Amino acid sequence: MPDHSPRLALPFIQPSQAQKHVTHNEALATLDTVVQLAVEAVEATIPPAAPNEGEVWAIGPAPEGAWAGQAGRIATLIDDTWRFIDPQEGWIALDKSTGRLLRQASGAWAPLAPPDLVNLAGVGINAGFDAVNRLAVAAPATLFNHEGAGHQLKINKADEGDTASLLFQTGFGGRAEMGTAGSDDFAIKVSADGGTWFTALSFEAASGLASGSAVQQAADDATAGRLMRVGAFGWGQDGAQAVPVLIDLDAPGTASGVYAVTSATTGASGTGTCLILRGAADEPAQILLDADGQSLAFRTRAGGAWGAWAVLSGAHNITRDSGPDGSYVRYPDGTQICQHSLTLDAPDQVDGALFRAALPTGWSYPAAFAPGTRPTLTASATTQDGP
Repeated sequence: MPDHSPRLALPFIQPSQAQKHVTHNEALATLDTVVQLAVEAVEATIPPAAPNEGEVWAIGPAPEGAWAGQAGRIATLIDDTWRFIDPQEGWIALDKSTGRLLRQASGAWAPLAPPDLVNLAGVGINAGFDAVNRLAVAAPATLFNHEGAGHQLKINKADEGDTASLLFQTGFGGRAEMGTAGSDDFAIKVSADGGTWFTALSFEAASGLASGSAVQQAADDATAGRLMRVGAFGWGQDGAQAVPVLIDLDAPGTASGVYAVTSATTGASGTGTCLILRGAADEPAQILLDADGQSLAFRTRAGGAWGAWAVLSGAHNITRDSGPDGSYVRYPDGTQICQHSLTLDAPDQVDGALFRAALPTGWSYPAAFAPGTRPTLTASATTQDGP
């Protein structure tokens, strides 16, 4: 039978051994030192001046005094006598001065290596993780801080059709989501119950243009709260976009804006462009410019009825011209005035109580009057000697 145990070198009680208690107590003293090993200091070289029974030190290199020649061993005071034990490879000790766990490796004490945190199945911080939510945190806040400059939070997906997003929940029911869900277009979605979702805003990855239920769906979309597009209600057109067509010229509820008046517009007698202005709910004003730009008219609505169109006159819708037969001017309301100066033969022929020229003088109007109208003639005459 061997004298000592193979691991801790504890003495065995031998058959017919005298004073067996000595061997037994020696083994207990060793166990009392190394079980739940906690040292007062590590790499100590000078014995303490007033050590307490049971305190343990991890001796460093080149110790002095009562520890001389005991480098690398464990020292403890038992019955006012220093007892030394050789630590074995892999022993764990607590350094009471620093609170660190140390491991005996290759004859020296070294900080215990932290566990390998690579490829963990999951992490739960004040919470439990599962197969889907492999990182779970229960806390009032979570901080991702910089390291001297900027900071990025990256969410990566495998394919375009997958989802990379941030989901906001109430009671674990989805209420808002932002990210690239099902495509590479960035979208913001909202839901009142977690079941029915609305894509409020979506930004096309290829162009950056916006769409969604928070944006106008058509040029004449007057839904309250929606964002206006370029070209909304006919504003901001660059020629590539069509102005919305006015459905009914007499409809009082048409939204303010610029509209095209076409042959399909109810209540219109021609084509052109109509500007609708609104000062009250059912009392809009309309300004109408005809297609050739020669007529401008406006009207207002009050008391549930439209007023008459008022046509404006100007240099662009008054016609003037002249020729061998004289000159004329034509106004937008149809009034036409023709003027001409004629040289008549001498009135030397007696005609009753008057005189006339020998031959009649004819005049063709410089512009024809509307059929069925009878012009009003005015004239003045002068002689060589004056009026």
